[in-house]
Amino acid sequence: MGKTSEQSALRLVSDADVIKIESTDDEGKAGVILSTGETIVCDVVVSAIGVEPFVPFVPASIARSPEDGGILVDRHFLTSTPNVYAAGDVCHASWATSSTWFQMRLWSQARVMGIEAGLSMLHGSEWIDNNSLSFELFAHVTSFFGFKVVLLGLYNGQTLGDEYTVNVRCTPGEEYIKIVLKDHRAVGAVLIGDTDLEETFENLILNATDLSLIEGNLLDPDVDLEDYFD
Repeated sequence: MGKTSEQSALRLVSDADVIKIESTDDEGKAGVILSTGETIVCDVVVSAIGVEPFVPFVPASIARSPEDGGILVDRHFLTSTPNVYAAGDVCHASWATSSTWFQMRLWSQARVMGIEAGLSMLHGSEWIDNNSLSFELFAHVTSFFGFKVVLLGLYNGQTLGDEYTVNVRCTPGEEYIKIVLKDHRAVGAVLIGDTDLEETFENLILNATDLSLIEGNLLDPDVDLEDYFD
């Protein structure tokens, strides 16, 4: 399936693999051969690869998710079999999660899950129940085309349907800030560039701060949010 924007000439193709990339006669162009048999001539290719659980070695007696086949684990990363734990891409989080956390198979989540599973095995379930805040807020930091990218909470309105609003501030070539709000409270954010707002919006989301009084000016560059909420 492909979709082309006439204004940006951006084409999105899903459910296809990149088989080969070849140079073409056009200077600076690349010919991308897809598993569908199609060849696309373009300037830039961004290939996004997802992750699926791969657990053929796991006995059938260990429960798996009907959604994605991942091994079902509870909050302590214990499977349906006593003393058997699973973490990372092979597992499926089956506990009642925080409203601003969701599972996405990223290396950052896999790392935290592995640490939590190890602590559960070492100290027992009481440690996580009393000490861990690792799964209160979805958070991921990466870089894209040289820009720092921070994703917080329900950054794309996940699980919210149409019941949210979005505030955006964009300075071309410097920064892009998107805040997702529900009931006058921040529930997610996308921060691209050196915004220095990660900690501020992390706290606003976790504290469910009522922003109704400044919601319209939330991203006004003349409003110093860090000082405002100190």
